[in-house]
Amino acid sequence: MSKSRNNIPRAAIHVGAPAKSFSAAEGYEPERRGWDENTYRLKNLDTNNHYDFSRNHLNFEINGKGEIVSLGSNPVPLHERLQKRFDELGFKPYKEKDNPLGNSDNSPNCTVGIIVSGDHRVLTRLAFGDQDVDFTLQRSNAHVVLKQGIKDWAMDTYHWACDRWGAENIIGFDVHLDETTPHIQIQTIPVAKTKARGRASVKYVHKDDKSKLLSHKEWKKLPEEIRGDFVRTEVERREKECVSYARVWGEDKYAVGKTYYQMHTDYSNEVGHKYGLERGDDIAMLPVEEQRARVHKSKAVLEAERQAKDAIINAKAEKQQLEQQKDKLVGETQNIKSQKARLEDKVLQLEDYAAALDIKEEDLLVPILKINPLVNKAWDAIKEEIDKPIPTFGQKEWREERRKAIKAILTELQTALMQAKEAQKEEILKLGKSLYKKAMQDVRAIIEQSKQLQKENGRLTEENNVLKKQIASIDENAIIRLRNQKDAEIKDLHERLDKAESEAVRSSNMAYSEHQRADEAKSQIREMLGIPEIKEIWDCIQQNKKAFWQQIEQWIGNAITAIRDYAFSKYNDFQPKEGNTVAWGIVAEAFKRGLDPTDDKQRKTATNYLLEKVSWSGMTPFKADLTATRTRQLCDAMTVTKDLLKSLFLAAGGRGDISLGGGGSDNELTNWDGTKKRNGWGR
Repeated sequence: MSKSRNNIPRAAIHVGAPAKSFSAAEGYEPERRGWDENTYRLKNLDTNNHYDFSRNHLNFEINGKGEIVSLGSNPVPLHERLQKRFDELGFKPYKEKDNPLGNSDNSPNCTVGIIVSGDHRVLTRLAFGDQDVDFTLQRSNAHVVLKQGIKDWAMDTYHWACDRWGAENIIGFDVHLDETTPHIQIQTIPVAKTKARGRASVKYVHKDDKSKLLSHKEWKKLPEEIRGDFVRTEVERREKECVSYARVWGEDKYAVGKTYYQMHTDYSNEVGHKYGLERGDDIAMLPVEEQRARVHKSKAVLEAERQAKDAIINAKAEKQQLEQQKDKLVGETQNIKSQKARLEDKVLQLEDYAAALDIKEEDLLVPILKINPLVNKAWDAIKEEIDKPIPTFGQKEWREERRKAIKAILTELQTALMQAKEAQKEEILKLGKSLYKKAMQDVRAIIEQSKQLQKENGRLTEENNVLKKQIASIDENAIIRLRNQKDAEIKDLHERLDKAESEAVRSSNMAYSEHQRADEAKSQIREMLGIPEIKEIWDCIQQNKKAFWQQIEQWIGNAITAIRDYAFSKYNDFQPKEGNTVAWGIVAEAFKRGLDPTDDKQRKTATNYLLEKVSWSGMTPFKADLTATRTRQLCDAMTVTKDLLKSLFLAAGGRGDISLGGGGSDNELTNWDGTKKRNGWGR
């Protein structure tokens, strides 16, 4: 299969194993019912989990009316909705003879859980868009707002599921956005229509009057001659809905596989392609090695593979980005050199312009006067004197008077010209001073601008030198070394990926070998059980094991009750009886989880599992934290002996006896305060 084919975003549908029912605690998880921040923290103690409490507000569900509401809005829990639908269908699971509350092993499967997801990048883009979301649990995502795209995808998936299984048979449709990849968790009930039991109903209709309809019994009572007037008809048996896993999913594994195949195809055609998600690869077309690897890979391995692939892509992108950055720095250096040259030319021009504006005050004086009006006035006055008639007598006196008058006119003209010259000079000086002042202001501004340009030139010169040094440091050898480093990282990631795949293949081979050995062991056991004496011993062992696991569940239940009782009590620590009850609950939880209670680390893990089952509702956060702390302190004070485990194992195998009192025996446990007792645990 090509790499380009592997990089195509795909839809993913995982169908869980069919179940006879599920507990309230199992139903609370998909609805996050009663979960608080402490619950999230306890869940994440399992490294396979990745729950983000800060994204809890983004979760939603689609109710039976087809409405998008907050997750957990339905007041009826999931396990009660399951029983309600069973009651509507008239379905009653087979019960155990000795335990009316438990379903029998041969009870039919009646519920199926389905998870719908897809490519991580596509779904996170639909859910969060371009928002900054931290998937490492290091920062809070309380600021993240849900986008419409993920709601549209969920609604289209809901309609597809309703068309396939019926809206009334989908008791849970929860959309989780607080984990690594957004996904939908659907809980369905397989319901099919079947013919009602019994024979087909027989009716007799009159040939001429169709309204006359008789049953077979009524028809038999008629005389022979009248019976011929009626025609016999058969009414089809009515259909009814019933719970049937085989009719919905298939009667054998081949039919189930065919149903799975068609379901993936239908989902891709109706929903996936709208959001850029192609159909997942048919696992039957993959090599056998890869088939086993896909089946047995854990969530942690798959997440490691995804992170390795992302790291390879990021490394290549980073290398390409560094090379582009180098080219960009070279281009910027050339631009800075050109800009520096232009600035230097501009500075020279400004210096020449400032020199040209060096104007002196005397250069602004203008010696030209406008005297025409004054001269014309004087000329008119002289002309008027000359035009006066010359008398016959007294011509000498007339000439003297004219001379004096003309002299006075010329003297007045001279005085006016001198005054005009002084006024003109003052105006010229005033104008010159104004021009000089303005010119000097312009020159000072130009000089200041020149100084700023010189500073800018110096700064650009320094930046140019820094860029030269950077370019010199990022030389070809540095690029080669960086490329080799990134290639080595990519090679290391590929090796880790190959190692993970090899480990998965090895695990699958081991699982296959163990499966064969188990089949051989089952065959031998069946042969041995054919012997009546061994069969009797075997039945006795099974009864003891059943009683043992009932006792285990009772111890766990008693421990949970004791923890809650302490949380609501006034005591600062567990009382002796409560302490013994909680201690037995920790040991029982370790047995149930396949952990070794004699190992401190595994016993602490069992304690965390036990605390997960405790409902913290109705109490303050302080009291809840104190109760959890006291429970862990009790676990730390315990030292479980091998002899105690040996006696428990003997009891489970039918060669010993266990107490059904639920509190353990005083000679096997310590007191709550850690004082040592015989054969028990203690300090």
